[in-house]
Amino acid sequence: MILYVGASLYHILCFCIHKILNHAEEDAVLVIGDNIFSKSGMKELKEDLDQSKIFQRTIILNFIEGAYRNPYTLNEESDEEQVDRYIAYNEQWVEQWMEKKKLSLSGVTEYNLAIDHRHLGMYILSKKIPYQYFEDGNGLLSRENVQVEFHKKSQYASYAVTKRLHALGMSEIVTKKYANASAQLPGFYDDKMEDFHVIRLFQRLSKEDQQRVLSLFHARKIVLSDTEKKPVLYLTRYVRYLQKPTMEHHHYISALVLDLFAQGHPVVIKPHPRDFSGRYKDLFPDAIVLKKQFPSELLPFLYDGKFDKIITIGSTAIDALKDDTEEVVKLDVDFENKVDRIYPYIASIYLTKYLYPQIGEEEMAVSGCLMEFLTPLCMEILGFAPKEAEDGKVYKMLVMDEIVENEWKTETSCYLNTNQDYAFADYRQKHFEDISLLDVSVETEEESLGKKQDAFLYIGTNDQKVRQRVEYFSMEKEFPRTKIKMFLGKETKQQKEYEKIMAEILWMCYKGKHLQEEEVPFLLPQKKKKVSENDLNAVRQLCIAIRAKKENYENSSICTYETK
Repeated sequence: MILYVGASLYHILCFCIHKILNHAEEDAVLVIGDNIFSKSGMKELKEDLDQSKIFQRTIILNFIEGAYRNPYTLNEESDEEQVDRYIAYNEQWVEQWMEKKKLSLSGVTEYNLAIDHRHLGMYILSKKIPYQYFEDGNGLLSRENVQVEFHKKSQYASYAVTKRLHALGMSEIVTKKYANASAQLPGFYDDKMEDFHVIRLFQRLSKEDQQRVLSLFHARKIVLSDTEKKPVLYLTRYVRYLQKPTMEHHHYISALVLDLFAQGHPVVIKPHPRDFSGRYKDLFPDAIVLKKQFPSELLPFLYDGKFDKIITIGSTAIDALKDDTEEVVKLDVDFENKVDRIYPYIASIYLTKYLYPQIGEEEMAVSGCLMEFLTPLCMEILGFAPKEAEDGKVYKMLVMDEIVENEWKTETSCYLNTNQDYAFADYRQKHFEDISLLDVSVETEEESLGKKQDAFLYIGTNDQKVRQRVEYFSMEKEFPRTKIKMFLGKETKQQKEYEKIMAEILWMCYKGKHLQEEEVPFLLPQKKKKVSENDLNAVRQLCIAIRAKKENYENSSICTYETK
């Protein structure tokens, strides 16, 4: 008998293909966790699996009965002995569960696990029974740290067990590791890995077996109306996986992603299996919302066209679908914590296009930027992916966020300063003297998603014409799904001068070993709706005074060092 143990639709798809191609005539048992769908959904899934007759028997394992009733709670203070007690209880529970389900391992000739850190999978690992491991999702075999950190945040017991037993396929008793080789990190190698690309392997199935698998998942052909632009596919992230797990927050994140990368295109949404499809129909009534009952890796066999983009925040399926789209927009799972930093990035690319309408990919470079933001934005607005800056090259535009010491040569520098530390001034000979400022204002209304905010770009250039063009640049960008408007260059000349001086003051204060805490002007706003001549004179005088104190402190430090 062949045993398969998993906990997702992707696992089931992998097991179906593996069983048909490798063990067509042998009996096989599938044990699947009940965390895929609701209770009624799991009942339907089991009925569909039984009807497909791919596996001789399917057993649903109730996660709550196992891990959540384990009396040994694990946390960061738990030592190895406590973890071992947790594992020992799991062994006892699994043996009772197998007896109840009349599942005997005595006749098993091959073990296949896609989940080896919980329940039956943990039992097989802790009992040191050799098994074949299926990666949890496309590309995750080489990204063990991603899974480890996820478990550490979401369920510490799984993290502790993983570290103690070397789960996630890292144990020496693993005999083979099935993984999508094309989705792994560049340069990754594991001598136990065997390529398992579900889309290519699915194509090797007979037409009859292909239809049997498609029917199991209720996967039907997708027919879209003819439109001038190709559709964009959005693969959602399960809302409970968010660090702020509310539907309102998820709505904002999803709406902004579609505003940024799908404007003007028909939108197709494939919900995560644990999501509620109906919610997406309510949130995005103009989009086509697909059924959630099939794994996204089957999409190439359901849609005959090619998507303009496939977008996701954290879905591993996207790494198997690269051949079915013109462009992949893969946002990091931590995107939700960075999302408010995206507006300066958007502004910098529109500014680049305004200053240099014909700029080519060799004439622009970036440094210290969030590439998951910048790459799709550049593709969308400029038509090419940005490159990291290289020493010795000369650029027309250099966009920088995190600042490092460098010897790059560029006609114009655009500093995003999303950390608001003004570190760019540390590496500029003239600091703020030749800096122009561009205001970025995000405005909302009562029905808007997201929040109002202000930011600034700091542009350095020796070209007077470029400086003048920056001064006169303004634009308005509307995001219809979030009901947000972004304004660039909306402020008056006096406001910009005030904010530029305040930026220099804040920079000096942040460097401020020469300043006493009470002298730091935190009570002064960096942004004012109205700036009078008196306001300008006040910040000018303050800036001059702090500059003098800074210079005195630096000179004193130099003298002290020379004396020593």
